[in-house]
Amino acid sequence: MNDLVINNKLKRGFTLLELLVALSIFSILSVMAYGGLQTVISTKQSTQKSADRIAEIQLVMMRMSNDLRQSLPRKIRDEYGDFLYAMQSGKDGDETMSWTRAGYRNPARLKRSNVQRVAYKLEKQTLIRMTWPVLDRAQDTEVMKTEVLSNIESINWRFLNNKSEWVSTWPEEAKAGHYPLPKAVEFTVELKDWGKIRRLILLANDA
Repeated sequence: MNDLVINNKLKRGFTLLELLVALSIFSILSVMAYGGLQTVISTKQSTQKSADRIAEIQLVMMRMSNDLRQSLPRKIRDEYGDFLYAMQSGKDGDETMSWTRAGYRNPARLKRSNVQRVAYKLEKQTLIRMTWPVLDRAQDTEVMKTEVLSNIESINWRFLNNKSEWVSTWPEEAKAGHYPLPKAVEFTVELKDWGKIRRLILLANDA
């Protein structure tokens, strides 16, 4: 008799209240697990975004630094036939900087110089790198523009002259028949997300 009562109780199953309690506990645990998963995914995405941004900034800083380190005291003519100094900064609020550099690779072995004219210009909070296929340009010479860094508030340049004084424009003065390079160039990029980044590049100056 007692065995029959026990078996009947075992076969009875869950009551409605027990089922509701179990479902409530399961729902709470599911919500907690989903929230934790979302937090992990969001953290991973944010970390990856920051890492990609840092890599982008480092690449641009390295590229600009390499361009500057290979500066040459070689003036050029622009598309209008006017002389441009070997290194020349913008004036009247123009943040453009241009200079002549060596090390222009030629893997296809084209009939051209390994010297190149490069420039960096800020347009609509984006830093643009500009290059030309020849040094002394004709009116139909096309410029190649590459967007290298975005979300920029400003970019500022300083130049160390032969008197070891910092000046804000270059060339400070052009000597007769000579167009010297500064002893060093400092550029400061102010980013919206990472603040100010400053680089100081020493140049080979024979002036």
